[in-house]
Amino acid sequence: MKKALLIIATLVSTSSFASQCDIDAKQLKADYKITNSHKAQQSSESLTLWRNNQQVAHQSEVITELWQHLANNQIRPIRYFNAQQRGIEYQPSEVRGVQNWSAKNQLVDAHLIEKMTLLNTQGTGCDEVKNYELTEGDNQFKLALFTQSNLVKSFSVTNKKAQTNTVLSLNNVNSNKAEITAQFAKWDRFQTTDYADIGDNENDPFLAKMINLGFIEHSATGFYNQQGEAIQGGHHH
Repeated sequence: MKKALLIIATLVSTSSFASQCDIDAKQLKADYKITNSHKAQQSSESLTLWRNNQQVAHQSEVITELWQHLANNQIRPIRYFNAQQRGIEYQPSEVRGVQNWSAKNQLVDAHLIEKMTLLNTQGTGCDEVKNYELTEGDNQFKLALFTQSNLVKSFSVTNKKAQTNTVLSLNNVNSNKAEITAQFAKWDRFQTTDYADIGDNENDPFLAKMINLGFIEHSATGFYNQQGEAIQGGHHH
């Protein structure tokens, strides 16, 4: 009986610790580094994941992809151009592959995680991390995911045949609500154009340039899909 009570007490203390997390999983800023390796060559870039309740944004150097989770469960994307403080608003129907909230919210599609094998669980409460692995074709995936916040700690995709390796690693997490609210308010003040109206605004030098660079198109957006492929929108150029 004492043993049972001890187990219950441990469970209660663990869950209460988990509920006392300093970080609100629905409102946070997480800074990541993405390292791409191909044979002897290596490059890196930064990515910031922002969560603000029913809004999620992926901010890179040039653009920010923002998604709004609507009441009808649809997802409305907006592509912001950081330096120009301009944006393109899309309707959910105008963008392929957009209706998967998990890939936006946690960078790795929940369907991919479901296919992975759970190797072990480390830590407790807010620091609990689940480690997963999956080999599919020539690709090997490794994922470390914070259980409480659904934040990726690290994620790697290795293809031995192509000699490529991509690693996403978490550098810092910030849950300053004032800063997060202010950032989303700042994006909201950017001048935006509806995707459907771009044809009527071809004289706009900014839009003309972005069309020419291939930044404005019907594109899949998100991060890692259920195939483990990085889908970073239509801004490959």
